[in-house]
Amino acid sequence: MGVLKLVLGLVVICWLGIAAFVYFTQGSLLYQPLPTNVLIETELMNTVPGLEVLLVTTPDGQSLSGWFLPRKRGRSLAPVLVYYGGNAEDVMDFMRQAKNYPDVSIAAVNYRGYGRSTGVPSEAALKEDALAVFDQASAMTGGKGLVMGRSLGSGLAAHVAAEREVIGAVLLTPYDSILAVAKDHYPYLPVSLLLKERWNALPDAAKAQAPAMVITANQDGVISDARSDALYDAWAGSKLRVRVPLAGHNDIVNFPDCTKAIQKFLQDNVR
Repeated sequence: MGVLKLVLGLVVICWLGIAAFVYFTQGSLLYQPLPTNVLIETELMNTVPGLEVLLVTTPDGQSLSGWFLPRKRGRSLAPVLVYYGGNAEDVMDFMRQAKNYPDVSIAAVNYRGYGRSTGVPSEAALKEDALAVFDQASAMTGGKGLVMGRSLGSGLAAHVAAEREVIGAVLLTPYDSILAVAKDHYPYLPVSLLLKERWNALPDAAKAQAPAMVITANQDGVISDARSDALYDAWAGSKLRVRVPLAGHNDIVNFPDCTKAIQKFLQDNVR
Protein backbone atom coordinates (compact mmCIF):
# COMPACT_ATOMS: atom_id res chain seq x y z
CA MET A 1 0.00 0.00 0.00
CA GLY A 2 2.84 2.38 0.79
CA VAL A 3 4.35 1.89 -2.67
CA LEU A 4 0.95 2.31 -4.32
CA LYS A 5 0.33 5.56 -2.46
CA LEU A 6 3.76 6.78 -3.48
CA VAL A 7 3.11 5.98 -7.15
CA LEU A 8 -0.32 7.61 -7.08
CA GLY A 9 1.16 10.64 -5.35
CA LEU A 10 3.81 10.99 -8.06
CA VAL A 11 1.18 10.66 -10.78
CA VAL A 12 -0.93 13.39 -9.19
CA ILE A 13 2.09 15.66 -8.81
CA CYS A 14 3.05 15.14 -12.47
CA TRP A 15 -0.53 15.78 -13.58
CA LEU A 16 -0.71 18.99 -11.57
CA GLY A 17 2.66 20.04 -12.96
CA ILE A 18 1.54 19.57 -16.54
CA ALA A 19 -1.73 21.39 -15.87
CA ALA A 20 0.15 24.29 -14.28
CA PHE A 21 2.58 24.39 -17.19
CA VAL A 22 -0.24 24.59 -19.74
CA TYR A 23 -2.09 27.25 -17.74
CA PHE A 24 0.85 29.55 -17.11
CA THR A 25 2.55 29.17 -20.51
CA GLN A 26 -0.51 29.08 -22.79
CA GLY A 27 0.21 32.55 -24.09
CA SER A 28 3.69 31.60 -25.28
CA LEU A 29 2.39 28.28 -26.64
CA LEU A 30 -0.28 30.01 -28.71
CA TYR A 31 1.59 33.14 -29.77
CA GLN A 32 5.18 32.71 -30.92
CA PRO A 33 6.23 36.03 -32.45
CA LEU A 34 9.38 36.21 -34.53
CA PRO A 35 11.62 39.26 -34.83
CA THR A 36 12.13 40.68 -38.31
CA ASN A 37 14.84 38.91 -40.28
CA VAL A 38 16.58 41.85 -41.93
CA LEU A 39 18.31 39.66 -44.53
CA ILE A 40 15.01 38.13 -45.69
CA GLU A 41 13.38 41.56 -45.60
CA THR A 42 16.10 42.99 -47.85
CA GLU A 43 15.84 40.02 -50.20
CA LEU A 44 12.07 40.44 -50.38
CA MET A 45 12.28 44.14 -51.27
CA ASN A 46 14.87 43.39 -53.96
CA THR A 47 13.12 40.44 -55.57
CA VAL A 48 9.40 41.35 -55.52
CA PRO A 49 8.83 44.25 -57.93
CA GLY A 50 6.27 46.80 -56.80
CA LEU A 51 6.23 45.65 -53.17
CA GLU A 52 5.24 48.35 -50.68
CA VAL A 53 5.37 48.61 -46.90
CA LEU A 54 1.86 48.59 -45.44
CA LEU A 55 1.21 50.23 -42.07
CA VAL A 56 -2.12 49.88 -40.28
CA THR A 57 -3.00 51.85 -37.16
CA THR A 58 -5.37 49.96 -34.87
CA PRO A 59 -8.30 51.57 -33.03
CA ASP A 60 -6.29 51.41 -29.79
CA GLY A 61 -3.24 53.08 -31.30
CA GLN A 62 -0.94 50.16 -32.11
CA SER A 63 1.04 50.14 -35.35
CA LEU A 64 0.90 46.99 -37.47
CA SER A 65 3.54 46.53 -40.14
CA GLY A 66 3.36 44.39 -43.23
CA TRP A 67 3.37 44.38 -47.00
CA PHE A 68 1.18 45.35 -49.93
CA LEU A 69 1.71 44.21 -53.50
CA PRO A 70 -0.60 46.00 -55.96
CA ARG A 71 -1.46 44.22 -59.19
CA LYS A 72 -3.12 45.83 -62.19
CA ARG A 73 -6.42 44.51 -63.56
CA GLY A 74 -7.41 46.58 -66.55
CA ARG A 75 -7.26 50.23 -65.56
CA SER A 76 -7.71 49.57 -61.85
CA LEU A 77 -6.12 47.40 -59.21
CA ALA A 78 -6.99 43.74 -58.88
CA PRO A 79 -8.96 42.69 -55.79
CA VAL A 80 -6.74 42.14 -52.79
CA LEU A 81 -6.00 38.81 -51.14
CA VAL A 82 -5.47 39.52 -47.43
CA TYR A 83 -3.34 36.89 -45.73
CA TYR A 84 -3.44 35.98 -42.03
CA GLY A 85 -0.51 33.83 -40.93
CA GLY A 86 0.19 31.05 -38.49
CA ASN A 87 1.04 31.48 -34.83
CA ALA A 88 4.81 31.28 -35.42
CA GLU A 89 5.05 32.96 -38.81
CA ASP A 90 6.37 36.20 -40.21
CA VAL A 91 4.16 37.11 -43.16
CA MET A 92 7.27 37.83 -45.23
CA ASP A 93 7.27 34.08 -45.87
CA PHE A 94 3.96 34.34 -47.67
CA MET A 95 4.97 37.44 -49.62
CA ARG A 96 7.87 35.42 -51.03
CA GLN A 97 5.21 33.21 -52.67
CA ALA A 98 3.44 36.19 -54.28
CA LYS A 99 4.58 35.17 -57.76
CA ASN A 100 2.28 32.13 -57.51
CA TYR A 101 -0.82 34.35 -57.38
CA PRO A 102 -0.42 36.99 -60.10
CA ASP A 103 -4.15 37.67 -60.58
CA VAL A 104 -4.69 39.43 -57.24
CA SER A 105 -3.14 42.21 -55.23
CA ILE A 106 -1.76 40.86 -51.96
CA ALA A 107 -1.67 42.26 -48.42
CA ALA A 108 -0.12 40.60 -45.40
CA VAL A 109 0.42 42.27 -42.03
CA ASN A 110 2.19 40.87 -39.01
CA TYR A 111 0.19 40.38 -35.81
CA ARG A 112 0.77 42.51 -32.73
CA GLY A 113 4.20 41.74 -31.33
CA TYR A 114 5.31 40.01 -34.54
CA GLY A 115 7.95 41.47 -36.83
CA ARG A 116 7.83 45.26 -36.63
CA SER A 117 4.25 45.39 -35.31
CA THR A 118 3.75 46.83 -31.83
CA GLY A 119 1.51 45.59 -29.04
CA VAL A 120 0.75 42.27 -27.37
CA PRO A 121 -1.33 39.60 -29.13
CA SER A 122 -4.66 38.36 -27.79
CA GLU A 123 -7.74 36.83 -29.37
CA ALA A 124 -9.89 39.94 -29.05
CA ALA A 125 -7.14 42.28 -30.28
CA LEU A 126 -6.17 40.12 -33.26
CA LYS A 127 -9.78 39.84 -34.40
CA GLU A 128 -10.22 43.61 -34.30
CA ASP A 129 -6.89 44.05 -36.06
CA ALA A 130 -7.87 41.55 -38.77
CA LEU A 131 -10.89 43.68 -39.64
CA ALA A 132 -8.82 46.86 -39.68
CA VAL A 133 -6.26 45.29 -42.00
CA PHE A 134 -8.95 44.03 -44.37
CA ASP A 135 -10.76 47.38 -44.39
CA GLN A 136 -7.62 49.30 -45.26
CA ALA A 137 -6.33 46.84 -47.85
CA SER A 138 -9.69 46.41 -49.61
CA ALA A 139 -10.21 50.19 -49.69
CA MET A 140 -6.89 50.48 -51.52
CA THR A 141 -8.18 48.16 -54.27
CA GLY A 142 -11.68 49.50 -54.77
CA GLY A 143 -13.45 47.70 -51.94
CA LYS A 144 -13.07 44.13 -53.16
CA GLY A 145 -11.07 41.53 -51.29
CA LEU A 146 -10.55 37.89 -50.41
CA VAL A 147 -9.11 36.39 -47.26
CA MET A 148 -6.66 33.57 -46.69
CA GLY A 149 -5.81 32.22 -43.25
CA ARG A 150 -3.32 29.58 -42.25
CA SER A 151 -3.62 27.64 -38.99
CA LEU A 152 -4.26 30.29 -36.30
CA GLY A 153 -4.96 32.78 -39.07
CA SER A 154 -7.80 30.63 -40.44
CA GLY A 155 -9.90 31.74 -37.47
CA LEU A 156 -9.17 35.37 -38.34
CA ALA A 157 -10.04 34.82 -41.99
CA ALA A 158 -13.34 33.24 -40.89
CA HIS A 159 -14.02 36.20 -38.61
CA VAL A 160 -13.45 38.70 -41.42
CA ALA A 161 -15.61 36.64 -43.79
CA ALA A 162 -18.39 36.74 -41.20
CA GLU A 163 -18.15 40.48 -40.56
CA ARG A 164 -17.31 41.83 -44.02
CA GLU A 165 -18.39 41.17 -47.59
CA VAL A 166 -15.54 39.15 -49.06
CA ILE A 167 -15.22 37.52 -52.47
CA GLY A 168 -13.88 34.25 -51.11
CA ALA A 169 -12.00 32.60 -48.26
CA VAL A 170 -9.07 30.17 -48.40
CA LEU A 171 -8.61 28.30 -45.13
CA LEU A 172 -5.34 26.38 -44.75
CA THR A 173 -5.19 23.72 -42.01
CA PRO A 174 -8.11 25.34 -40.15
CA TYR A 175 -9.74 24.47 -36.83
CA ASP A 176 -13.17 24.73 -35.27
CA SER A 177 -11.76 26.03 -31.97
CA ILE A 178 -8.41 26.14 -30.20
CA LEU A 179 -10.21 24.63 -27.22
CA ALA A 180 -11.08 21.55 -29.29
CA VAL A 181 -7.52 21.36 -30.62
CA ALA A 182 -6.18 21.53 -27.05
CA LYS A 183 -8.53 18.73 -25.99
CA ASP A 184 -7.07 16.58 -28.77
CA HIS A 185 -3.54 17.20 -27.53
CA TYR A 186 -4.27 17.10 -23.79
CA PRO A 187 -7.16 14.63 -23.32
CA TYR A 188 -6.08 14.03 -19.73
CA LEU A 189 -6.37 17.69 -18.70
CA PRO A 190 -9.44 19.85 -17.93
CA VAL A 191 -8.57 22.23 -20.75
CA SER A 192 -12.01 23.85 -20.60
CA LEU A 193 -11.00 25.19 -17.19
CA LEU A 194 -7.42 26.00 -18.11
CA LEU A 195 -7.72 27.92 -21.39
CA LYS A 196 -8.22 31.66 -21.18
CA GLU A 197 -8.89 32.10 -24.91
CA ARG A 198 -11.12 29.68 -26.84
CA TRP A 199 -10.74 30.89 -30.44
CA ASN A 200 -14.09 29.42 -31.42
CA ALA A 201 -14.45 29.82 -35.20
CA LEU A 202 -17.78 28.01 -35.55
CA PRO A 203 -20.08 31.03 -35.00
CA ASP A 204 -18.16 32.96 -37.65
CA ALA A 205 -18.26 30.01 -40.06
CA ALA A 206 -22.03 29.72 -39.59
CA LYS A 207 -22.38 33.40 -40.50
CA ALA A 208 -19.97 33.54 -43.44
CA GLN A 209 -21.64 33.59 -46.87
CA ALA A 210 -18.57 33.79 -49.09
CA PRO A 211 -17.34 30.76 -51.07
CA ALA A 212 -14.68 28.93 -49.11
CA MET A 213 -11.99 26.38 -49.79
CA VAL A 214 -10.67 24.30 -46.89
CA ILE A 215 -7.23 22.82 -47.51
CA THR A 216 -5.81 20.24 -45.12
CA ALA A 217 -2.59 18.23 -44.83
CA ASN A 218 -2.89 14.46 -44.72
CA GLN A 219 0.09 14.27 -42.35
CA ASP A 220 -0.99 17.14 -40.07
CA GLY A 221 0.14 16.38 -36.53
CA VAL A 222 -1.19 19.65 -35.07
CA ILE A 223 -4.77 20.03 -36.30
CA SER A 224 -6.73 16.85 -36.95
CA ASP A 225 -9.14 16.28 -39.82
CA ALA A 226 -11.98 16.28 -37.29
CA ARG A 227 -11.23 19.90 -36.37
CA SER A 228 -11.10 21.04 -40.01
CA ASP A 229 -14.16 18.98 -40.91
CA ALA A 230 -16.18 20.65 -38.15
CA LEU A 231 -15.34 24.09 -39.53
CA TYR A 232 -16.10 22.97 -43.07
CA ASP A 233 -19.46 21.56 -42.04
CA ALA A 234 -20.38 24.80 -40.24
CA TRP A 235 -19.51 27.11 -43.14
CA ALA A 236 -22.69 28.74 -44.42
CA GLY A 237 -21.54 29.63 -47.92
CA SER A 238 -20.58 27.37 -50.80
CA LYS A 239 -17.48 25.33 -50.05
CA LEU A 240 -15.03 22.76 -51.29
CA ARG A 241 -12.51 20.53 -49.52
CA VAL A 242 -8.96 19.79 -50.68
CA ARG A 243 -6.62 17.29 -49.02
CA VAL A 244 -2.91 17.45 -49.83
CA PRO A 245 -1.24 14.01 -49.69
CA LEU A 246 2.03 13.69 -47.74
CA ALA A 247 1.87 17.32 -46.58
CA GLY A 248 2.37 18.28 -42.94
CA HIS A 249 1.01 21.18 -40.92
CA ASN A 250 4.06 23.39 -41.44
CA ASP A 251 5.06 22.53 -45.01
CA ILE A 252 1.70 22.31 -46.80
CA VAL A 253 2.29 25.54 -48.74
CA ASN A 254 5.38 24.00 -50.34
CA PHE A 255 3.32 21.32 -52.12
CA PRO A 256 2.27 22.00 -55.74
CA ASP A 257 -1.20 20.53 -55.08
CA CYS A 258 -1.81 23.23 -52.48
CA THR A 259 -0.61 26.04 -54.75
CA LYS A 260 -2.64 24.77 -57.72
CA ALA A 261 -5.80 24.51 -55.62
CA ILE A 262 -5.43 28.11 -54.43
CA GLN A 263 -4.70 29.34 -57.95
CA LYS A 264 -7.85 27.68 -59.30
CA PHE A 265 -9.97 29.03 -56.46
CA LEU A 266 -8.73 32.56 -57.14
CA GLN A 267 -9.36 32.19 -60.87
CA ASP A 268 -12.89 30.95 -60.21
CA ASN A 269 -13.80 33.70 -57.75
CA VAL A 270 -11.98 36.84 -58.96
CA ARG A 271 -13.93 38.45 -61.76
